[in-house]
Amino acid sequence: MSRLHLKLLRDLRAAIWQFAAIGLVASLGVAVFQGSLIAYLNQSASYRLSYARMRFADVTVAMRRAPRSVVQSIARMPGVRAVEGRIVQDVVVQQDPWRRARVVGRLITVPTGRDPAVNRVLLLQGRRLSATPRREVLLEASFARANGYRPGDRICPEFGGRRVAFRVVGIVASPEYIYPVPSKQALVPLPDTFGVMFVHQAQVESLLGLAGSINEVVVLATPGRAEEVGRAIDRRLRPWGSQEPVTRAEQPSNKLLQSDLKGFQPFIVTMPCLFLGTAGLAVSLVLARWVQAQRGQIGFLRASGYSARAVLLHYVEAGLLVGLAGGALGALEGLALTSWMNALYESLLHMPYVAREAHPAVALGAFALSLAVCAAGAFGPARQAASVPPAEAMRGTLPAAGSLLPRLRLPLMLALPARNVLRRPLRALGTALGVASATVLLVVAGSFMDSLDEMLRVFLHDITRYDLLVAFVPERSQSTVAYIATWAGVLRAEPSLDVAVIADHDGTTEETVLTGVPEASRLRRLVTESGSPLPLVPGTLALAHGSASRLGARPGSVLDVRYVQNTHAYHASAKLRVGPLVNQPVGSPLYVRLDEVQRRFAAPLGLPPDAVSGALLATDPLRRAAIQRRLQRMEGVAMVQAREDLTGQIEELTAVSRSIIWAMWLFGLAMAFAVVFAATDAALWERTRELATLRTLGFGMGRLAALVTTENLGVALAGTLGGMWAGTQLARAMMAMQQTDAFSMQLTVSVRTYLLAALGALGVVFVAQWPGLRRIGRLNLASATRTREE
Repeated sequence: MSRLHLKLLRDLRAAIWQFAAIGLVASLGVAVFQGSLIAYLNQSASYRLSYARMRFADVTVAMRRAPRSVVQSIARMPGVRAVEGRIVQDVVVQQDPWRRARVVGRLITVPTGRDPAVNRVLLLQGRRLSATPRREVLLEASFARANGYRPGDRICPEFGGRRVAFRVVGIVASPEYIYPVPSKQALVPLPDTFGVMFVHQAQVESLLGLAGSINEVVVLATPGRAEEVGRAIDRRLRPWGSQEPVTRAEQPSNKLLQSDLKGFQPFIVTMPCLFLGTAGLAVSLVLARWVQAQRGQIGFLRASGYSARAVLLHYVEAGLLVGLAGGALGALEGLALTSWMNALYESLLHMPYVAREAHPAVALGAFALSLAVCAAGAFGPARQAASVPPAEAMRGTLPAAGSLLPRLRLPLMLALPARNVLRRPLRALGTALGVASATVLLVVAGSFMDSLDEMLRVFLHDITRYDLLVAFVPERSQSTVAYIATWAGVLRAEPSLDVAVIADHDGTTEETVLTGVPEASRLRRLVTESGSPLPLVPGTLALAHGSASRLGARPGSVLDVRYVQNTHAYHASAKLRVGPLVNQPVGSPLYVRLDEVQRRFAAPLGLPPDAVSGALLATDPLRRAAIQRRLQRMEGVAMVQAREDLTGQIEELTAVSRSIIWAMWLFGLAMAFAVVFAATDAALWERTRELATLRTLGFGMGRLAALVTTENLGVALAGTLGGMWAGTQLARAMMAMQQTDAFSMQLTVSVRTYLLAALGALGVVFVAQWPGLRRIGRLNLASATRTREE
C-alpha cells in the first residue's frame, strides 16, 4: 500500500462518521433510482406479459348486431392475425341478500370447447366452463373479491326483467379488466358495483334475443397496423351499425394503467437526482474543509516529490470511496425498496402474470452514478489542493479573508457566529444548499399529500353532496325521480342524464360523458377553479381544465359534441360553447343543463322526452339504509351507490401514492440529518483549535453550544427558506406532468407543510451538531490549543 493510500485510510478513519453520513445520502439516491426504476420496468413488463399471454386485443369494434359469419370475412382481411366474435351485453344483476342487492353486470360470451382466439382469461380459482353449455359463469376476479364470491356460489343476471340463476364455476383474470372500468366515460374502477361474467354464447344468445349473432369483434393485428385494420373493419361492419374502433391504447383499463405509469415517471428522475446531487455537494463541502485543514500536509507532500496529479487523485479517491460505499449499500437498499413497491402495486392491481426481473444493468447504472457524483463532488477541492504551490502550502492554514460584516455593534453571541459565516461565505453557502436540498424533498412530499387531500375534499365534499347515487337501466322518465322524492326520509332528489359522447374541437377529440345537471342543483355543486359557484347557461357547457387542455379549448370555444354510438338508426349531436372552466379533480365529464341534454339528445336516441339515467339523493341518516334497500328492490334500478362507497374506492386507488409520499418524507428527514451532520461535524473539526481557545478563555460548553447553534441555525434557516421556494416550484412542475384523465390535482401547499418542513430541517440541524459538540467538550484543552491541524 502506498503512503498516500495509507494516509487516505487514516483520514477516512478520523472522519468516519462524516463520510458515513455522505455515503448514506448517496445510498438513498441509489436505492430510490434502482428501486423505483426497476419497479416501473417490472410493472410495464407485467402489463406486456399479461397482454401477450392472454392475447389482448389490438382493436375492438362494437356494432348493433351482425351475423356470426362476418367473423370469417374479417379473418381474411390484410393485417388481421386473429379475430373473435362475441356478444357483450350490460345487464342488471341481482345478488344474494347478504351482498349488495343489485349491481351492473357485463355478460361476455366465449366459444364452446376452446379458448378464445383473442382476449383469453386466466383461471385463478375453480374450473373452466363445461364442454357442454350449462348455466355457468366465470366471474372476473376484482368483482369476486369485492363481493365475496367463490366457486359454487350463485349469481342472477336479469333478462327482460326476468331473473335467471347461473352457477359461478371459476374466478378469472381478464386483460380487459385489470382495472375494472366499464367504459372510457367512467375512468374510476368500480369493483364493488361492476361485475364481468364470461358465459357460453349458446346459454345467453336466446335470452338476449341475439341467436346466431354477435355485437362485437376483437382483433389481433399485425404490429403497427392496428388503426388501419380498425378502419377497414369499421367499413366492413357499417351495414350492421358499427361504432368507432377502439385501439388497445384507448381501451379503458389499459389507458388507466398507462396513465398511472406515466404519472410515476417524474419520480424516477427527480428524486434520485436530488439525493445524488446532494451527496456530491456534501462530498465537496467536507473535502473543501479537509483540504483547508491539511494545507501543511499538502505542502509537505509536494515538497517530498509528490506531483500535483498525485495529490489531485488522492482527494478524488476519497470521493470515490464514499461513492463506492454508498453505491454498495444503496444496491441492497434498492432491492428492499423494489420488493416493497412491487408489493404495493400487486396489492392494488392483481396482475394476471407478474414479471419480476432483477435488471442488473439498472443496479450497475445506479452504482456507477454514485461513483460519478461523489467523484465529481471531490474534484473541485482536489483540484484546489493540487494547485496550491508547495511553499505556500507549507505555511499551513491561512487566515480567512476579511469579514464582510459591516462595522455594527452586535452582541458577542451574535457577532461571533456572523463573523464565522461571512468570512467564509462559500462554506456557509454550501451548508445552506445541503439543507435546502432536504427541505425541497420535504416540501415536495408534503405538497403532494396536501394536493391529494385537497383534491378529495373538493370532489367528495364541495362537489359531491349527495348521500346515494341511483342508476337506471334503461333510462326512465323524470317522474320516477319525482316519485322517489316522496318517500319518507328522502330530503331531496335530483335527476341526472348521462350520455356517452365524443367531444371534438378543431379535429382534436376526446371520448367522455355529457352530464345533464338540473338548474340550481344542490347535490352536484359545480364550482370554478377559484371556488365560486358556476351557474350553467343555456347553450354552453362546463368542462374541467384537464379536458380543455387536451382538446385545446378555452372559454368561448365551440365544441362539436356527438353521441358516441351514432348510426343510421340513432344519431345525435350538438354544438355547444365552452363556458367558465369547472374545478373537477376526479373524472372529466362535460356539464350541461339537464333540460338542454334532454332536448338535444333524448328524442334522437329513442328516449323519453324527459329521460333520466339516474338520481342523486339526500337522505335522513336514520332512514338511509331502509331507502337503499327499497331502491335495490325497485324495478329498473341497476345500482345504488353510497357516497361512502365512492370514497372508499378512491382512497384505495390513492393508497399507493400516499405510501410513496410518506416514504419520500422519511427519506427527506434522513437526508437532512446526514447532510447537516457531515457539514457541521466537518466545521467543528476545522474550528477545534478556535473553540478550545474560547474554552480556555472562560467560555463554558453552554455558551459554546449557543454560539455554534446560532451559527448553524442561521445558515440552515437561509437554506430552509430557499428550499421552500425551490420545493414549491419543483412540486408544481412534477404535478403538471402527472395529470391524467381520471385525476387532476392542482398544487396545494398548506402552512402545515411549510412548518413541518422548516421544523424538520431545523430540528435535524439542532440534533446533528451534538456529536461534534460532545467531542469538543471532551478535548484536552492544552493539547488542542497547541495543535494547528487535526
